[in-house]
Amino acid sequence: MKRRKSLNRSMFEHVVLQQESGQTIGSYAKQIGVTRSKMQYWVGKYKALEKTQKTESDTSLKFIDLNSFGLQNAQVDSFASTESSATTAVSSLQDERLPQMSLTFPNGMSLKIY
Repeated sequence: MKRRKSLNRSMFEHVVLQQESGQTIGSYAKQIGVTRSKMQYWVGKYKALEKTQKTESDTSLKFIDLNSFGLQNAQVDSFASTESSATTAVSSLQDERLPQMSLTFPNGMSLKIY
């Protein structure tokens, strides 16, 4: 396993050196003694890793402030009182605001969070 990690690191270092040198992949591969296709493989692998790391670093969790929904304590209590009044209250709230998040599942069911 150590050997594989070492190989990955050294090949990634070669990819960086090749990109910094401005040489073509073929000429750089010939210079270090590997085939052009092997060098292209490592360049592709390096770019995929770079893209994955960028995507992971760009992805940040965003929290929705629940206080921004504007529900008063009385409204929350009325939701809990009976199922029918809760359904009516939720329906009226849905008509007034746009959903903060909407998920549609493959079976056609849609979940909207207000």
